[in-house]
Amino acid sequence: MNNGNHKIEEFFCRNMEQIKNPIIKSFLANAKNLYLVEKAILYPTDCNMKMVDETFQSHYIKVQKIKYVSNLIYFYSLDFDKKRRRLHDRFLLIVDDGLTRTGIARNDERIEEGLLDTVEDEQLFQSLQNLTDKQLQILEMIYVKDCSIKTIAETLQTTPQNISNLHRKALKKLHQMLKKEED
Repeated sequence: MNNGNHKIEEFFCRNMEQIKNPIIKSFLANAKNLYLVEKAILYPTDCNMKMVDETFQSHYIKVQKIKYVSNLIYFYSLDFDKKRRRLHDRFLLIVDDGLTRTGIARNDERIEEGLLDTVEDEQLFQSLQNLTDKQLQILEMIYVKDCSIKTIAETLQTTPQNISNLHRKALKKLHQMLKKEED
């Protein structure tokens, strides 16, 4: 038995670098796996070697699965946090009912600014005036009042698809008019 312990110690000393590998360390931390390795060292038969190989392969696959799930959870939580922060940051400047855009209350009056009131570029202003009233109203609700397509559809009593199409056509029309004016 003393010769067997010497053989095992010699094997572990010879392969010290490989044994420091975290996967091999975790494999040998299990008493059953350590017994299989010691048995394979003392009695190096094909059957013993095959048992160690199969056990290590199953251990390695298990470690890979755990690592994959761990990374999945980690990156999903990062993405979730980014989305939550982005949504929170997006609505930071929503004004309370009693305040105007400058943050000063004025006798319960709300000063409503339309899209045409906020545009400073002359070309864009002229192009916006060429849009239909409904297209201008949709652009104003999206970009000035920060309304969602669904909310606009409910307000105008139409479908979200119709609002989306009108929005897309308005943007396309603006793009064409601005491009024409540049040339």
